[in-house]
Amino acid sequence: MTAANPIPSLNPWFPPVPAGTPPPKPLRAIGLIGSGKIATGIAQWCATKGLGVIMHDSEAGTLTQGVEIIRGLFRAAEERHEITHAAAHKAMGGIGITTSAEDMEFCDMVIETVMEDAASKRARFIALGRVMPKDAVLASCASESGLEELFTGTIEPGRVIGLGFFDPVGASRQIQMIIGSQTTHETALRVMAFIATLDKTPVVNGKARRTP
Repeated sequence: MTAANPIPSLNPWFPPVPAGTPPPKPLRAIGLIGSGKIATGIAQWCATKGLGVIMHDSEAGTLTQGVEIIRGLFRAAEERHEITHAAAHKAMGGIGITTSAEDMEFCDMVIETVMEDAASKRARFIALGRVMPKDAVLASCASESGLEELFTGTIEPGRVIGLGFFDPVGASRQIQMIIGSQTTHETALRVMAFIATLDKTPVVNGKARRTP
């Protein structure tokens, strides 16, 4: 990615973006479903890059443990002189926690990191679709085949996309992005821009579907 072309081409999934097209609406408020190792890594890295984060888990105790993991990640980054104490403190203040999925209502994107069956994931996405903005992105850690099962019944299925982070999140250079059969071009562009904000490189997968 270069300064002149910060978002790579999404061929063969979509036609080229016409010259003069405005940049995609940025994703600035990120919701996370789950509070495990990957979720806490995503939360810490997003906050480091100035994004707002809210982490959801059904168990308050698990969330508390997740917060301690994030604090540890910041302490380690300070020890490596990757961030100042003041900057780490400020970033930590941008991370919220909740046991209610309804608190995702102001998020631009939610990333679910929970490994579970497709039916449970689909039910969660349907519920999130009811409380989140109509243009909010719903990103799943599901595989390419699992992603297709999430489109059924989901409100505005075009905003569903696959997003896979590698462990450790901060040290990994890549993020996997899976374009599903109903993922829209706008959704893909917004997620590409989000990945660029994180200073990561996208690895794009998904069955090609562009019409020549």
